Amino acid sequence: MTEADERRTRQGLTKLAPLEARTLVDQVVDAIVEATARGEFLPGDRIVEAEVARALNVSRIPVREALRLLESQSVVVSERYRGMRLMSVDIHGLEKILRVRLALEQLAGAEAMQRIAEGTEKIAPLERILSQMHAAADAEDSFGVAKLDTDFHRCLCQLSGNEVLVRSWEPLSRQLTIIFGLATRRKTLKSIVAEHDDVVAALCKGDRAEFDRLMEVHILEYTRAVDYEDLVEQLRRIEANRKAV
Repeated sequence: MTEADERRTRQGLTKLAPLEARTLVDQVVDAIVEATARGEFLPGDRIVEAEVARALNVSRIPVREALRLLESQSVVVSERYRGMRLMSVDIHGLEKILRVRLALEQLAGAEAMQRIAEGTEKIAPLERILSQMHAAADAEDSFGVAKLDTDFHRCLCQLSGNEVLVRSWEPLSRQLTIIFGLATRRKTLKSIVAEHDDVVAALCKGDRAEFDRLMEVHILEYTRAVDYEDLVEQLRRIEANRKAV
């Protein structure tokens, strides 16, 4: 490359948006999702832009952009006269998420099994995440398990080789991390991880009927077994009692 070419390249790069701004927005998004999954923010809570910016020691601009991104993924909802609030976890709203997720992941499993059988895909990436989930459960890292749970299901979708499916699933991912994180308050970490052991075993066998059955139990029945609305109310009472002391 000549000096003139290098100069033109540098001049062109100056027109691009700084990567740091996008990275900071992602960090704010991750911080809000993690705080909600840990129960520090609760579904239905109002999210005040200025308070989040102050807590994270950033300007309001990346917080505003983060909230817009989270709104596009239904993690936060903008309500007239009430501002931004975190997603609710009422059973009717959860059912909609779960049914879409079940359809996508059963299809992902079927396509992944076919690719594994043909030798064009390997299950090793999924097994690595499962191993990390076991380690997080052993360490009693509830958020680690919740985050890896999301990674596990993302990886399952990626193993399908179907990029349209992955793009359809991805907007659900942050809602799922929050739901998984709250579930750790009512389910043992080891039992959560064990559910994924069975899913991987069915994939390895190429048993689609068993896989579909396990996914229906894993996604629908086990999630329905957790009363999320009651859990949130319990966490609110705990927080209120803590503040009253």
